[in-house]
Formats: sequence, structure tokens, C-alpha cells
Amino acid sequence: MTIEEIRAEITQIDEEIIHLIARRQSLAGKIAAIKKESGIPVHDNQRKNDVLDYVMKLAKAEHVDPVPIRGIFETLISMNEKAQRAAMDPPATRKSTRK
Repeated sequence: MTIEEIRAEITQIDEEIIHLIARRQSLAGKIAAIKKESGIPVHDNQRKNDVLDYVMKLAKAEHVDPVPIRGIFETLISMNEKAQRAAMDPPATRKSTRK
């Protein structure tokens, strides 16, 4: 394979990663609706720890350094929590001051 072919494959993988992150984010809205209806707080420390433990085990099994994987998933979890908060507390509709 040429460097261009390898880079093209990497680009394709990057696109897939972005699509998966977007899909993960879209699920945050569904989770927010359930949490809001059930009175469950957005942040769930036990769930966060479970997810981090799981992905670190997966990383180790795939021979990937688990430390940066932990950071990546901490970021993903934070993004989902932010999306959940936004879904649960949508901004108030602003009144136009135009006449």
C-alpha cells in the first residue's frame, strides 16, 4: 500500500469515528428524557466508572494504551452529560425586541 492509500483508509476510519460519536450523542437525548421523567440526575458516577473500567479492559485486550482511551471516554461522557442537561433544560425562548 502507498502512503496515500493508508491515509485514505485512516480518513475513512476518522469519518466512522465521528459518525459513531454523533450516534452516541443522539442517544443522550433519549437518556435525558428517561432521566427527566424518572427524576434521575444527569451525572451517574457509578455508570461513569463502569464505562471507564469497561473501555480500559477493551483497550488492553486490543493492545491499545488504556490511559488515553480513558481520557477520550471521559470527554465523551462529559459531552453526553452536557447534551443531556441541554435536553432536560432547554433555553427559554427569547422574546424579540424588534418592533
